[in-house]
Amino acid sequence: MKAIQFGVLLLHSYQWLDLAGPVDYLQTHSQKFLSDFAPPALVAKAPNITWHYISESNDFNPVVASSGPPQIATTTFEKTPKLDYLIIPGADIFHKFPPQATKFIQYRFPELKALLTVCGGGLHLVQTGLLDGRPPDNATCLQRGALIRAKRSLQNVTWVKDARFVVDGKIWTAAGVTSGLDLGAEFARVNFDPEVNKLASELFEYQANPAQPDPFKYLLDGVKLD
Repeated sequence: MKAIQFGVLLLHSYQWLDLAGPVDYLQTHSQKFLSDFAPPALVAKAPNITWHYISESNDFNPVVASSGPPQIATTTFEKTPKLDYLIIPGADIFHKFPPQATKFIQYRFPELKALLTVCGGGLHLVQTGLLDGRPPDNATCLQRGALIRAKRSLQNVTWVKDARFVVDGKIWTAAGVTSGLDLGAEFARVNFDPEVNKLASELFEYQANPAQPDPFKYLLDGVKLD
């Protein structure tokens, strides 16, 4: 099976669980992981995933997330091979999003089968212009605190309050932190073999939440988003 090329954008001060949750959940579906748990016939149905951890440099300048160990990228914006998918976590919205990252996302978007964001990653996506003018029935969601605190203009983007995640064509956006797991679960359900998905979710011991209703929608009560 041809390997799926999955890019992971490493941003300084990003929320660690934004990536750790969905990346680990998706990797649980992989041939590499399931080879120790499943019969060969089922393993053969599992995806072969190659992960690319991307940052401005992959030398000895580690990326430090909100917690966890410093991380060294495996590739750079310039050297990343062709990707099938890319996932963007939420970093501190008060730190300027690297212009190289914006250009990288804009340049690579046409080749992607899907672009996934978690939490404040949606605000980073705003800066690329890829969300501008998308219709209201395909609204975008992200972490509520980020929306409330955001100081940049959001008027060109339609935001939805009551959703753990939203799928709009090949743009997949998740709300706050833990909703990234639900985004990953929905991605796996849609893209991977059902038997593989069932076994992986059982091994992960995770029962995914649906997109709606969102138990945290009250956090935006009284906040006007349009």
